[in-house]
Amino acid sequence: MSTKDREQKYVNLTVRAELLESQGAEKVPKTVAYAFSSGGRLLASQPLDEKGNASLQLPAKNTAQRVRVLVGPEVDAKEITVADLTRRSAQEQFVRIDANNLRPAASFTILPNSWLCWLQSLCFVQGRLVKAVTTGGVQVDMPVNNAIVEVYEVDPFYILIPRLPDYVIEGLREIILNPIPMPDPPPFRGIPFPVLDPVLTDPISRVALNPQPLPPGFGRVALNPQPLPPKTNIASLVGFDPQPEPPGSRVAFNPQPDPPHDPLRSSQLQFLARTTSTFHFRQSLIDNMVLVRPLLCYFYPTFVTMQLVATTTTDDCGHFQTFFFNGCGNPDKPDLYFKAKQRILPFPFPLTTIYAPTPIACHTHWNYICGSEVKLHTTHPWALTSQPCQPIIAPNNWVLFMAVGNYPIQLVQQDSTQADHGLATDARSGAQVGSPFGGLLRFRVEFDNSLRDDLNVKYYQMSYRKGTSGAFIPLTMEVHRHYTHEVGDDLVLEVFPLGPQVVGTTANLFEIPPALPPIGQWSFPDLTEDLTSAKFPTHTLLPATTEFGKYQVKLDLFDDTGAPVDITAKGIKYRIPDSLDFSGDIETEDAATLGLVDGNSMIVTIFVDNNVCSAGIDAPTLNGVPAGDNCGVLEYDPDAPGSVQMNYTASHPHGFAKHNFHLYRGVNLLTPPSVSDVPVGAGSFSSTQTVNYLLGGCNIAGFSENVYAAAMATDGWGRLSGYDAGAVRAFVLAPETDEA
Repeated sequence: MSTKDREQKYVNLTVRAELLESQGAEKVPKTVAYAFSSGGRLLASQPLDEKGNASLQLPAKNTAQRVRVLVGPEVDAKEITVADLTRRSAQEQFVRIDANNLRPAASFTILPNSWLCWLQSLCFVQGRLVKAVTTGGVQVDMPVNNAIVEVYEVDPFYILIPRLPDYVIEGLREIILNPIPMPDPPPFRGIPFPVLDPVLTDPISRVALNPQPLPPGFGRVALNPQPLPPKTNIASLVGFDPQPEPPGSRVAFNPQPDPPHDPLRSSQLQFLARTTSTFHFRQSLIDNMVLVRPLLCYFYPTFVTMQLVATTTTDDCGHFQTFFFNGCGNPDKPDLYFKAKQRILPFPFPLTTIYAPTPIACHTHWNYICGSEVKLHTTHPWALTSQPCQPIIAPNNWVLFMAVGNYPIQLVQQDSTQADHGLATDARSGAQVGSPFGGLLRFRVEFDNSLRDDLNVKYYQMSYRKGTSGAFIPLTMEVHRHYTHEVGDDLVLEVFPLGPQVVGTTANLFEIPPALPPIGQWSFPDLTEDLTSAKFPTHTLLPATTEFGKYQVKLDLFDDTGAPVDITAKGIKYRIPDSLDFSGDIETEDAATLGLVDGNSMIVTIFVDNNVCSAGIDAPTLNGVPAGDNCGVLEYDPDAPGSVQMNYTASHPHGFAKHNFHLYRGVNLLTPPSVSDVPVGAGSFSSTQTVNYLLGGCNIAGFSENVYAAAMATDGWGRLSGYDAGAVRAFVLAPETDEA
């Protein structure tokens, strides 16, 4: 075979496209010519030049071939498909190429409504991927960074409904005509269902079509009779996202506007379900998709198809954004479904899917408004998170003392004239005495990046003292952060130690964390540890019985040589949050105006008490006679039964506890004397009840006294239940018996 025969032969396909009325237009889309094989494989692509011409070089074949030529918008995708181009209204032609036509050509004339659509159908998508992490009973949304988010467009109803088999359409007809309560629990949360009345009415005359008596349980029966989330409109059947809302949230994860509620709509659909054929009822479902979507989601969730339209990656704050072309001539807003994947296991293991809720129909963002933000919550236990990215609103060069654990520092009363100074209070005013601190306290401090980057302030130190005078003692427990980075195809978790360390001649300094780790990004596998700036082990440093009361914690700054920093000369301001919610923008206020700054130091007062509770129950007495400890029987005179006195103790050395006292007769809780959540006060309690009341009609009855003292002390993440105490005692009331 000659060298010439072995050479690859090519065919040059000339493409010319004219965009009508584009001359003088403010903006013209970038236009590309594409060539596909008859089997759908992309052969070549090239942007059109200023004159609207492109030349595509195609491999020559020994036999004639049929090439599919499309002219349309530029597509930013790894795999360009014919379907993706046609849904964007790309224009197409089929060109024959054979040995007699090695220089084929294709000419296109593209109308304004087509090329303008390439610009106008662009849909911008943005959102945030988070993982709810619960520590100490507190749930915090942590951003999921470096995750691949896939955006899928779910087939709109005007396409989906015609594809459904007849038996599905008839099944929906039966559900609409004879609504029944949903099983408990439903497979999803937060989706309101339409109220469908089994009494069918003519939408014009509003006359009942079947006024017979209804079976028990029917009437105005919701398809999902579960309680609706707060602020959920019963008519709101589009724009829902059935992900559970985080505690305290009242904002829907997919905040699309709901359509106006038409009180006749449900009855009209029922009337059509009763009177139309399968063909016409199918169209009725399309026209009433507001009512049909949740029904299809619940009963036929697998009849949903979708197409990948965009892929993007989350940043360090869990945010993502991308865009796709919604297509031309689409009467619907796009219906979007999201998946997320993350590199967790090393190569060659595939990416781990950390978010892909099912059923798809129940987790689709119906009628998505382009540009609105979606919030995706993953519950995958392996999903890797990064540092929360809360915008802090403060003057330049700030240091923000945020919290003790997760307890806002502004709820620790700072006014030294108040009796509860240093306690964790329930109100900013401090009018209600709060809880002492105890156990291992983790202080959380945030630093403006400008301290390291511009002011050469690299270290901090935290120390404590008892009372308001005397020398401070540095805190020395180790503090560190975590970060992740890729080594080859493996994701590696590293430790970034903050301290304590010796810098120059100064010991027990901690490094202000840089904005980014040396490589990779910050990661938060241990929320309590990775939010900690200093640790105060009050339970080991301070003997509970003698060391309790007010303590002061001091924060100081140091430069890269270990020398103390003059905050006035550097223009540094100490701040505390002016908000109790750390999930959004954090407003701050000047700590100096609250009396928390002394020279170059910020000083915060806390009240510490690690004392434990005690609880006990004395033997009950009947008319002054106690029950025996062995048998616990109180014998009463049926003619003069008298009263039973029950004495118990629930105490804390300094009153920082609340108690419950519960008296049961058999399994019945008796109130009185049962009480709940009552301050222990002096610690001694007594209740006297008549025998007749206690017996409640019984002749002989057994009773159980239960007292529980719950300590109020907190470590900032939760109440210290290890400081609680409880006691139980039983007794029996029985009539006197004649002794032989």
